[in-house]
Amino acid sequence: MFSRFLDLKSKEERFDMEELGKHAEKVMTALDESIRGLDNMDDFLSCLHQVGATHTKIPDFNPQYFWKIEQPFLEAVKRTLEDRYSENVESTYKVTIKFIIETLIDGFDKAQNDKAQSGTAKS
Repeated sequence: MFSRFLDLKSKEERFDMEELGKHAEKVMTALDESIRGLDNMDDFLSCLHQVGATHTKIPDFNPQYFWKIEQPFLEAVKRTLEDRYSENVESTYKVTIKFIIETLIDGFDKAQNDKAQSGTAKS
């Protein structure tokens, strides 16, 4: 999906790409906001469904691509928490990111189905 970044050979080159950095920041901000919103499940689900739905506008986007954020997210948590990172914390965040990704996929799928149904209704 990020074909314009394929020519970048090193991690340093990727880190220097402003556009890639902005996208990574958006992803991490969305994850952070969704986790902070877990106390209000309706808002949490609505937010993630909306983010998932926005990806239907990306040509050839496969919702399974959302799974590609799982490991980088878990690595970011581990690096951020450092010595506070434990097996219990890891387990909690694994369950959390899995739920988030599944919810993003649900939002994408629902939006795709809505598009398909509205397209069928117009025919």
